Amino acid sequence: MGEWISSLAAKAALTFCGLIAITSPAWADLMIQNVTIIDPVAGETENQDILIGNGTIAAIGDHGSIATFAPVDTLDGSGKFVIPALWDAHVHLTFDKGIGNAALPLFVANGITRVRDTGGLLSDILLVQDIAKERGSEAPEIYFAGPLIDGMPRVYDGTPARFPNISDGASTPEDAERIVDELAAAGASLIKSYEMLQPDVFRALVARAAERRLPVTSHIPLSMDAEAVISAGVKGMEHLRNIGLACSNKSQVLLAERQAMLRDGAKAEGSTLRSSIHAAQRPIAFGSQDAERCGAVIKALADAQVFQTPTLALNTRGAFRQFLEPRQRDPFQYLPAAVRDNWNAFADGAADTPIDPAYVAFANWSLGMVGQLHEAGVPIMAGTDTPIGLLTPGFSLHLEMEMLVKAGLSPQDALASATLRPAEFFSLEETMGTIEAGKSSELVLLTANPLEDIANTRTIVTVITRGTVLDRAALDAMLNNAAP
Repeated sequence: MGEWISSLAAKAALTFCGLIAITSPAWADLMIQNVTIIDPVAGETENQDILIGNGTIAAIGDHGSIATFAPVDTLDGSGKFVIPALWDAHVHLTFDKGIGNAALPLFVANGITRVRDTGGLLSDILLVQDIAKERGSEAPEIYFAGPLIDGMPRVYDGTPARFPNISDGASTPEDAERIVDELAAAGASLIKSYEMLQPDVFRALVARAAERRLPVTSHIPLSMDAEAVISAGVKGMEHLRNIGLACSNKSQVLLAERQAMLRDGAKAEGSTLRSSIHAAQRPIAFGSQDAERCGAVIKALADAQVFQTPTLALNTRGAFRQFLEPRQRDPFQYLPAAVRDNWNAFADGAADTPIDPAYVAFANWSLGMVGQLHEAGVPIMAGTDTPIGLLTPGFSLHLEMEMLVKAGLSPQDALASATLRPAEFFSLEETMGTIEAGKSSELVLLTANPLEDIANTRTIVTVITRGTVLDRAALDAMLNNAAP
């Protein structure tokens, strides 16, 4: 249908609800007719018309109840289901230079019109953001953290080569405050803190971010316990990272040992030091999980409403090897040739390798932990860590939602994790995240009901974004033309 631009100076609409007539604004210019609304809060409502324009939903009513004084473009929603456009709440757009900007249309073709980039050098992510803005409806809107703010030594410092340089190091509270100020001035949407930070530096970072009104999401620093990180005021945590250490009945002993290892390894290479700490402590921690201790950590997270982005597709990939499934592997074809060949070679090699029991244990722990967090009322967001772990941009979000359901979320809750929860993280829930009059008209039409099976979020026929209606043919063209 392409862009809808009103040829009239003014259009008016009336929504009739019983004897009440509500006049919509004059910029209404598209009507989705007779569609089933699937809302992350209100659930399923059949036979609805949605009048939209200028990026906003003007009116919603039973089919045939919205009258317009002038013609508007129409989109037949009969037999279809509409959901809010999706977010991937954990991506790294600059992690793999081989993929580069080829990722951008893959998100949109999968119904993802917003992404939260959780780590990349500022100069790189600003360039990607500029390109995304130029591409308009064929790229998602990017909310970015800039570089990971890590301690010294840094983990992602560019060495070894498998750890690209996507971080900045803060060894003093003043360093942390300076970096936060620079990111705020550059237009960052959030701050991402990392594992090697010392407690005083971490607290200074969180405090300065609060002054700049930037939410902080974090790995639990290895030098701190979970409760101290929660009480510092973080808004989110990623990958369930280091919660397993906090849930051990030996947590305080392990904390003291980590702090000593960090002191002794102060001049070591960052990624090697972190890996050695995890290798030494994870087997002990996961062999000494304590229900009472873990319950206290979960309660603290729930009380503080600390958003969790568990990246379950990543955490379970070693055990479940979803990348061998055709629906996960087939999308490799949309990646640049060199990346596609590397990913296929890795997948082929993994297919003949026995599964490490430690991977199975970690996958099961991750699923169980997400179920407990959700049951306790901790907000859960869907994020993938793409392109890490053979997780193809865009396609992997649907797998993530499926894994959240496997962990115990309902399909409606899983849908909320990719729509309403990211909006809430950024305090944008008044303008997006649900399908209501006055909210964003970024929408996705499906041919099957995701409340019956969350995998039905894959059945996309139309994406409405940035004033453009992208039908299936347009979405397929975006996929086929994504890689150079």
